[in-house]
Amino acid sequence: MEQIYKLYSSLTELEQRKTWAEIDLGALRHNYRLLRDGVSGGEVTPRIIAVVKAEAYGHGAPECVRTLLSEGCDFFAVSCIDEAVAVRAICDGEGRAADILILGYTQPSLASQLARFNIIQTLLSEDYAVRLEEAATQANVSVRAHAALDTGMNRIGFAAHSDEEIRASVSAILRVSTFPHLSLEGMFTHFARADEAPRGEGDLFTDRQSNRYRQAVTALEERGLHIPFHHACNSAATVRRPSDFMNGVRVGILLYGARPSEHIEIPLHPVMKLKTVISHLHKLLPGETVSYGGTFTADSERLIATIPIGYADGFLRAYSGAFVTVNTQNGPRTAPLVGRICMDQCMLDVTDTGACVGDVVTLFGNDPKELSALAARASTIDYECLCLLSSRVTRRYINE
Repeated sequence: MEQIYKLYSSLTELEQRKTWAEIDLGALRHNYRLLRDGVSGGEVTPRIIAVVKAEAYGHGAPECVRTLLSEGCDFFAVSCIDEAVAVRAICDGEGRAADILILGYTQPSLASQLARFNIIQTLLSEDYAVRLEEAATQANVSVRAHAALDTGMNRIGFAAHSDEEIRASVSAILRVSTFPHLSLEGMFTHFARADEAPRGEGDLFTDRQSNRYRQAVTALEERGLHIPFHHACNSAATVRRPSDFMNGVRVGILLYGARPSEHIEIPLHPVMKLKTVISHLHKLLPGETVSYGGTFTADSERLIATIPIGYADGFLRAYSGAFVTVNTQNGPRTAPLVGRICMDQCMLDVTDTGACVGDVVTLFGNDPKELSALAARASTIDYECLCLLSSRVTRRYINE
């Protein structure tokens, strides 16, 4: 018999943990209101589709979903059926109705579960729709669906890169719309380069994607199929492309106070602050090195602080050399990470800061640019830095 174990689920919950992520639900409220107000006031106000996949980008989906529900959010997007069922349970527990869209693949054999929990499933292709229809027919259920249109992301969806592909996909979507056990309520595409520098190749590419999508919608309408709900904008496009709002906008990273790219500047509040404490202090003599490989050598006597966080917690080795904030008795002081980050610990140079054992260290979260700086050092993006944070790191919720 198969056994399933969720990592770190056996750990005892203690009142105090050496490393934690502080999640400010007040900041989440601020960001949601900022985005809600930002898309309001036009001819059509799109619904905000809050993307809460991957445990709300590492913040913990239950509290984030409850907070967003209390702000009036009634549409959520997730990556898989497991996440969708969990979000449905949260909504039911709060007595709130909400639409839940799975953006990725669900096994067609789970059609009855999709119907039972009133979940909207993305149609990846005509072949996938056929298999889902067969499973829904066998289970005698109706499954809500949105068709994905691939206008350039080249990930999932009905192909729409050329006039010929658009014509073929329009015909395929028309066929799918007649399936008695699939309810085609919406259609969407995903912009691949909306977060790039303004007035560059990224904008031109996104223009092409938008035009292809609208061409498909027009062709469907001309052939008698009206799909009631359309959405294309991700976080970056929600800020930069109001002409593409349509009926809904999918907002993810911005909700959590992080940026899709350096080209997006709005007054967000970081929802997460990653924190730990100084566990040890010692002197490093001139010529001595720190950590594996001896990558840092002291040129003078230095005071080194050890903090109990490492790459097993999702704090990457590539962050070595970045600056973090030590909250000393004399106020906040910046200090660099020195030497290689270990699995469970890493070191700071706290010379002349007045740091003491027990002082709290904020690794990121005072300002959105702190997370971006870590991401740049690791040659990655803010999204990955948040999502990689291990379940070993406790999430603590405040509401300021």
